[in-house]
Parts: sequence; C-alpha cells; structure tokens
Amino acid sequence: MANRDYSEAAFLDFLRQGTMAGLIRPGTARSRKKAAEQLLVQLKSNERVDLRQLDIDELCTRFHKLQGSTIRPETLQIYNDRLQAGLRDFFSWIEDPNSFSSDEGETSEIQLVAERDSPDQSRAREELLLNPPRSPHEIFPVPIRENLVVYIQNLPLDLTPAEAERIARVVRALANPEEAE
Repeated sequence: MANRDYSEAAFLDFLRQGTMAGLIRPGTARSRKKAAEQLLVQLKSNERVDLRQLDIDELCTRFHKLQGSTIRPETLQIYNDRLQAGLRDFFSWIEDPNSFSSDEGETSEIQLVAERDSPDQSRAREELLLNPPRSPHEIFPVPIRENLVVYIQNLPLDLTPAEAERIARVVRALANPEEAE
C-alpha cells in the first residue's frame, strides 16, 4: 500500500463506492459529496493531487470571497464541517481499509430514532434518506398503518424543533381519543 491516492478524484470515488459498499450511509455520503462539489472547485492544483495539503478553513475563505453574499455563513460552515468529516473518513480508510469505521457524528441520534421507530416509520425515514426533498413544496410520505400513508407538504427547509413540535401538537389534537394504540 505504498502507493496511496489522496487525490480529489479518489475522494469523490470513495464517497460513491463507500455508499455502495455499506461503509457510509447514503444520506451522509450525499451531503458530504454536495459540500465537496461546492468547495473543491476552488482547489489549487497541488491540493487537487493530494488533499492532505488542504486547509479547509482557508478553502472556505477563498470560496466565500468568490461567492460573496450569495452564500450564507452558516451554509458555508455546514459545508466546512461536512468536508472535514468526509476527508477524515477518506484518510482513515486509505490508511487502513480493513478496520475502517465511518465518523458519522449523528450516529447515536440515528440509533435512538431507529430503536423507537416502528417498521413503517423506519421505511418512511429510509425513503426520505434515499430520496431527500429538493424544495419545501415536496410531499413527504408518512406510513401510519398498513395500507395507509399520510402526506405532509409545504414544510420549510429550515424547520426548527419548536416548529416541528407545534405541528405535532396539532396532529395529536386530531387523534381520536377513543382509539387506543
């Protein structure tokens, strides 16, 4: 393994192949790939060949200077975090593919949700991960029982937990109190 490839092309290939091999969750790989596609266009030639030479904070500064006010600082920070996590995984995988384990920061929350989800909820969540909404007008399918799916539409892309709770309270108020689960 003396001839290790740390190039941009190898990194993007890792994100694609890592998903197919089950090394990285599809949603995680997709978000990291989007961040990479946005930021890596600003790479210098030496960085493109060896991503270990890349200073991601400096890259984000370059990107922000060129994009100006067209990108929000919080979006740029998300790109920064995702690219850093993706590169940590990439470098870890190159160093030792046999003992690789993805650094997916949200794993513990996902495990908690997976443990509490019913099979229908789990299928709906998987559907959202595999086919994420592209706009706030897209419809979210929510299977609630066998042969019954509820569709939610017009959720804002920046929905806060407090707003989600408000929506949940309205839905709970619509439930038939005489029907026991």
